[in-house]
Amino acid sequence: MCIRDSINAEYMGMTTSSNINLPKKCVFVENAMNFVTGGLAGMTATATIQPLDMVKTRMQLSSEGLGAKPSVAAVVRNLFVNEGGLLAFYKGLGSALMRQMIYAGLRLGIFYTVLDVSKDKLGRSLNASEKALASLGSGAVGAFIATPFDLALVRFQADGALPVDQRRNYRNWADALGKIIRTEGFFNLWKGAFPTIVRAMSMNLGMLAPYEECKQRFRKYFGDGYATYISSSFVAGFLAAFLGLPPDNMKTKIQKMKAGADGKLPYKGLFDCARKTFRGEGILRFWVGFPVFYM
Repeated sequence: MCIRDSINAEYMGMTTSSNINLPKKCVFVENAMNFVTGGLAGMTATATIQPLDMVKTRMQLSSEGLGAKPSVAAVVRNLFVNEGGLLAFYKGLGSALMRQMIYAGLRLGIFYTVLDVSKDKLGRSLNASEKALASLGSGAVGAFIATPFDLALVRFQADGALPVDQRRNYRNWADALGKIIRTEGFFNLWKGAFPTIVRAMSMNLGMLAPYEECKQRFRKYFGDGYATYISSSFVAGFLAAFLGLPPDNMKTKIQKMKAGADGKLPYKGLFDCARKTFRGEGILRFWVGFPVFYM
């Protein structure tokens, strides 16, 4: 997923250029295209890798508590055999597309608009630390606004793993958001917003700024061609997956959780979830599903 996102970032970068000497109307169109192209690229990629995301989510949920941890093959087999064949891998696709339209559109749109505008105003490219700040900010904004759709997606993906009497049985993303508002309250649409933002900031920090930095450095050796773009994507994708998977793990568990018979939720928040995961599963379980997530 992270390599794919890095390549999307390059696609975004190739669609924009410096706004120097462009009329104001052209500058507005160029900046607007950052958001439009980012959203479309994110939606296209999500439609392609949705099965991998489903497998990753199920592996994260299966790691809770004690007992044997299923392999990727076991998760795939269970989904295909017991939950409806190929369609089981695309549960929550509507929510995923809505999420990417907002999240990818904003995070890539804001990031590349900042790069373009700063080059115009400052007359230079941003340095590595400035790019890092831009990537952190764009990721946080996109993640916060898209959290309701992220919440719906996780619940769609987790539903089949729950006992029948505990399933939420949402019909689509609109039904999911409506039921959450009616049964849990409007502000619970942002349940898990903090780990979602931490995840986005971590992934953007590992992806966008290192990707741009790697491109500048690799061009000295490979020139301005596919070798530079692909090698930069592999490096940035690995960093994004390594930094982003632990908060993604916490986010998934928090967003799918339901109150027990005593009325208490299993986790109080991000740090409580991290503590219980460390104690009950071990530190390596923060990175469960890493190969799938990296893809």
